[in-house]
Amino acid sequence: MLSHIFDIDGTLTKTGYDLWFLTMKELCDPIAFNRLVLNWNVNDRTYENAHKLLVDGLNLLKAVSNPEEKIFKTAKRLTLSLIHQNIIPNKAILALRQSIQLCDLVVLNTANFAEVAKGFTAALLESSLITQVEHDKIVVLATNINWSSFSAQCFNVGDVKIHTYYRYLQSQNYVVKVPDKVFVDDPFFSDASLVTEALKVVVVDNPQNKDYSRNVGFERVFWA
Repeated sequence: MLSHIFDIDGTLTKTGYDLWFLTMKELCDPIAFNRLVLNWNVNDRTYENAHKLLVDGLNLLKAVSNPEEKIFKTAKRLTLSLIHQNIIPNKAILALRQSIQLCDLVVLNTANFAEVAKGFTAALLESSLITQVEHDKIVVLATNINWSSFSAQCFNVGDVKIHTYYRYLQSQNYVVKVPDKVFVDDPFFSDASLVTEALKVVVVDNPQNKDYSRNVGFERVFWA
């Protein structure tokens, strides 16, 4: 079984266009959300601090009715806007489509809410960047929220990402094996477990990951 994994934010979108932040900014109180972002930017990038950002963000979303539906629709609309602004690089989508054609399993493995990831793929389909058949072959592994309690059932960041992938293989009765190739932008934190395990790593270049390298199975790409 040949498997490829793609991160979304900063990997299939250009650096600086994180759909979680964009979606939260649309739905939450702007002053309160900006305060959360400022606190996140001055803190160390650790799982604990990222989890605190998630929990605090979920508290802001308690003021939103039907958050699951609104997050999906907002993420889809924002993605459509990014597509129209050419902020979804054509080369990134081409790589995704090539992987779908080549692989037995293609996964979008993201720290984002599952609803955001599904809004993203729905927008790709609506814009005819992928076909219905391609869309249906994509597996989404993401941060899953219990919206009745506004609590995270799975916070899909860092070490959790690879375990989420392995649990999915087990649930589908696939042979549990390392990913053949991963496409990421954050090899030092959010995507660290994926790049540690994968046979081949494709890093989408940005100023924060320029120091990352490994001796074998490594490629750096420039989507723009």
